[in-house]
Amino acid sequence: MVGRTLKGAAAGYAALGRPLPFDDVAVNPTTPAHGERVLRVFVVKDAAKDGTSKDGCAKAAPGRDDVLDERSVRGGCVVTAADRLELRCSSAAVRVFGEMKGRPDRANPALLYVLAHELGHISQGRLGEYAGRLERIDLAKPADEKLNQLRSSCEPANVKLEAAADAMSIEVLKALVPKPPYREPAFSEQGSVYWAVDQLYLAANAWQSAAMTREFMSQPKPHASFIATEFPTPPPVIDSNARKFVCDVLTQKKGVVLYPLRAIDHPPLEQRMRAVAEALKPIAAKLPKSDGTQQFQSIAVLQEQLSPIFATLYRANGVYLESLRRNICTRVNGETPVAECR
Repeated sequence: MVGRTLKGAAAGYAALGRPLPFDDVAVNPTTPAHGERVLRVFVVKDAAKDGTSKDGCAKAAPGRDDVLDERSVRGGCVVTAADRLELRCSSAAVRVFGEMKGRPDRANPALLYVLAHELGHISQGRLGEYAGRLERIDLAKPADEKLNQLRSSCEPANVKLEAAADAMSIEVLKALVPKPPYREPAFSEQGSVYWAVDQLYLAANAWQSAAMTREFMSQPKPHASFIATEFPTPPPVIDSNARKFVCDVLTQKKGVVLYPLRAIDHPPLEQRMRAVAEALKPIAAKLPKSDGTQQFQSIAVLQEQLSPIFATLYRANGVYLESLRRNICTRVNGETPVAECR
């Protein structure tokens, strides 16, 4: 599954005028590379530190609080060596993003998205990983230390590289998703592309909610300011939520706050979903509605009616979070971040 998806994604990059520096893909190779143009991919099980046998196999699944060993993959898939073309994926991530239960003839666009993003890093010649972590702030720390942590979250340099890798992967999705093996024949061409957007969201949600990665899964919810309650969110509400978050962090003395704001790692998942929805939705809107099979016609009609609504919600949530982060960063980088705190 990983090999097929990577080969298809690489062909997509080549068709877009971005050929990648390898000619073949080897998944879990047993021999070392000797200068050939081969992307070596290792699909590995997560293991706790000191939780492997002498031959390197995981003895048992790691617990939630275990420290992972150096071979485990903490963010789905990661380019581990850009100079020698090596990629490593969590077997759990491959299962969540790649499986299409009962449909072995269909490919999951979620796995295409994740792997195409990593190929974007190879195109950039840098390391990277698919993630989207929640950052933790210890409220007992001094106010100036907490302020510095928030300010560092607003630095845009590295997140731009991640956004660029995402932009490349989205171009690949736009080219490949309307065609087999991603085309869903039960739906019209339009419905099939909307269905791909749904699959991306569902897989990302399953990955985030499953207790598979220590850094950003199975954790409490982020600060309430990051959970939108209405769409579109009025600017005064965004301003109030940003003020609430900054004031809580800088003035409270006990507990912890989690927030999806850490720009030095990756754009938040919702921001990525917004980009995907915005990229695929206009393509879907131009495709015909009447070419799906008749076997599941009523389901296809319902799906075509609901998927544009879901895509709009994905985008609206992304707009809200982006506006909220912008407001927060303006506050923490101002001269008096706590001026409006009661």
